[in-house]
Amino acid sequence: MPCPRVVSIVALSAALSQTAAQPGPPAASLRAPFEFHSSVWVNLHHFLYLTARGRKGLDASRSGVVAALADTVGFGALSSDQRGAWDAALAYYGRALADRDILFDSSMVRVTNELARIDDAPSLGGARLDSALLATLERAMPAYRALWWARHDASNRRWIVAATAMVAEHGDSAVQRESRAFRTPWSAKPVRVDVAAYTNWAGAYTTEHPSHINISSTNTGNQGSYVFETLFHEVLHTMEDSVFAALRSAFRDSGKRSFRDPTHPFIFYTAGEVTRRAYPDHVPYAERFGLWAGNADFVRALPLLRAHWQPYLDGKITLEESMRRFAGAW
Repeated sequence: MPCPRVVSIVALSAALSQTAAQPGPPAASLRAPFEFHSSVWVNLHHFLYLTARGRKGLDASRSGVVAALADTVGFGALSSDQRGAWDAALAYYGRALADRDILFDSSMVRVTNELARIDDAPSLGGARLDSALLATLERAMPAYRALWWARHDASNRRWIVAATAMVAEHGDSAVQRESRAFRTPWSAKPVRVDVAAYTNWAGAYTTEHPSHINISSTNTGNQGSYVFETLFHEVLHTMEDSVFAALRSAFRDSGKRSFRDPTHPFIFYTAGEVTRRAYPDHVPYAERFGLWAGNADFVRALPLLRAHWQPYLDGKITLEESMRRFAGAW
């Protein structure tokens, strides 16, 4: 019997219906915080997009793009019709989509969300998207199924198995900590996570309305305990409004100008600490992969996060006090 494409986490502890430590709202009562999918249409779209970007020299040095470009073993064994359809699909993506940002371009977000809605339907007849794009994907699908899909789906499923086990063991406490820290209740429904062999150059991204996480199962930064950190990092992008408002108010009161991408250091730091609580040997992502040292704002933010955000995470000061101190020291 074939396995279903949707893998939902088994019901977690009833602790998820308990109130989180104050201050901040409690986590919602959930059957599971995430719902994982390995969707063939979402995978095909991301693979074509990232490969087309690489062929145009966009993000070409990024590891995910390099891997997508190199993922051609066996291409010559496809039929001439399949090879022609694949080349035509890449040409279309190169002309129409590769220059667009898959995270920040609303038309690209719509494409990904609509393909997620279609999920694993045998055709795209019900998809509400541009007819040229739909025809391109339909024509490319036989080649994708013949050469790539079995490998990509197997990688996704391995990742989902690991994620499911980790969230079942430590997800309840992570949900409560993040909901409290970001003063935002967890989504009333499980957050959809589409797992694909390739996503974007970063290996993961999140869009809102609805909340939708896309994560690469092959990205080297999404393995081991980083499976857990990546999930609980990405979901914070749907919960950051309260932190952003408090930070903006604190900078305004201090008479100082805030920095670019102000909530991202707080998200990296929080997800890293939440993961380290679950896995004591874990080295947070931003530390392990050099983000704290490679970005001027991050370099400046790290000691302030340790001095003024960590006490808030520990429940020793309020969010407002944490932000007042952070902005004052910036």
